[in-house]
Amino acid sequence: MTLLQKIPSATPLLFKDDPSIESYSQDTMMQATPDAVLRARDIQEIKEVLEYCNAEKIPVTFCGSQTSMTGASVASEGLLISTEKLEKILDIGRLQGKAYATAQPGVIISDLKKTVAHEGWFYPPAPTSQDNARLGATVSTNATGEDSLQYGTTRKYVREIKVLLADGTEKIFSRKPEESFPDELNRAGYLLSSSNPLDYFIGGEGTLGFIYEVTVDLVPQPPEYFSALIPFPDLFSAIDFTISAVTGKKCHPRAIELIDHEALQYMKTHPAFPKNLATANTLIYCKQEYENEVDFSELEKILPPQAAQEMLIATTEKQKETMRLLRHHIPNSLNEHWRKFWSRGGGKVGSDWWVPVPKLKEMIHYVEQTGKALGLPFMIYAHVGMGHPHVNTLCKNGEEKCRALATLLKCCRKAVTLGGGVCGEHGIGKIHRDLLPIQCTSEAIEKMIQIKKEWDPHWILGRGNILANVG
Repeated sequence: MTLLQKIPSATPLLFKDDPSIESYSQDTMMQATPDAVLRARDIQEIKEVLEYCNAEKIPVTFCGSQTSMTGASVASEGLLISTEKLEKILDIGRLQGKAYATAQPGVIISDLKKTVAHEGWFYPPAPTSQDNARLGATVSTNATGEDSLQYGTTRKYVREIKVLLADGTEKIFSRKPEESFPDELNRAGYLLSSSNPLDYFIGGEGTLGFIYEVTVDLVPQPPEYFSALIPFPDLFSAIDFTISAVTGKKCHPRAIELIDHEALQYMKTHPAFPKNLATANTLIYCKQEYENEVDFSELEKILPPQAAQEMLIATTEKQKETMRLLRHHIPNSLNEHWRKFWSRGGGKVGSDWWVPVPKLKEMIHYVEQTGKALGLPFMIYAHVGMGHPHVNTLCKNGEEKCRALATLLKCCRKAVTLGGGVCGEHGIGKIHRDLLPIQCTSEAIEKMIQIKKEWDPHWILGRGNILANVG
């Protein structure tokens, strides 16, 4: 009997000879099969399993719905613990005048948002995969989403977490009411600028402990909002609009998402794509809150006349949801198509860099230049209002993928020189550990290693995520 077979689990494990393990063997970008999977039913079970695995030095990786873009939620060795059955919302209430919700890590973000909305509250983080992404995973990556332009990142809303360390020890980390923290996109690795360990676990990608309970701050329900698809004649006119809208303070968009010409081809495959936008070159997907007709017209006033005339506006819940699904059809269809090239060593190479919005034009010029020199198809879309559009290079084989990854490194170096970061929302994971030295000094990386050793001395948790295995 192997060490894994002796794990003290009330729930039967899935082992490599079980066909069911295949569904736990890939995320959006990476394939890897663990030695075993535990679909844990309660926290006590995980605590006992961690105590055993720590004593036996068995690697443990945590996963939610495996929507990760970096390989962080897959494992090629040891035990994978899934949070899919830990999906209870434990409490919704008020404390010291602030509303909060407490939930287990397996709660789906869209379910959390709907539940608190019934109580009159709003949980702002809305990652692209909110219909699948789980709360614990979004905390572990400090996830963002389309509404983060107005409402900020996940870190802003995490009030308290309860954690199991590698040896099963229970810890509680919380934020003091007066405590400040950086409300910007991620850079890379642990947030060294904070003295609160809470901030190491937010964005820690499961490398320091298992987050088994999360308390998040809620805000009052916002005003009504409308969504819009706005056509532009080319990429840079859309970029000019974005910079003007974000820095000019003439309107206050909740979201500004870019859909360049190539990304638009994927959006057009959705059956609900509006026919009157069929000839558009580039689109901006925008959301804006309003309380009166004056607010409603703010956006229109700063648009070029042609764009204002041709934009498509959604005001009903059904219309807005259709527009949201159109935007999210891009990554869904893209990932499905290019995953077919994994067997040839190809697939999608995606960026997660970000730059300050005033530097967007310079950065996009650089991306266009390097992308054309690479000679492979690529697209630019998503969170442009935050200086954080994703660039996806599409590769049919391993040779193309190697060249695309080298170009990604160049673009990340450029983003850092412009004052930005290499990983705005997806984290480093296993795939992008080579980006860490672009962002961080050797001294900073050494400090991260010391933090890792302090919280996980045997280096069993999230092995391969963020840091190379030196434990």
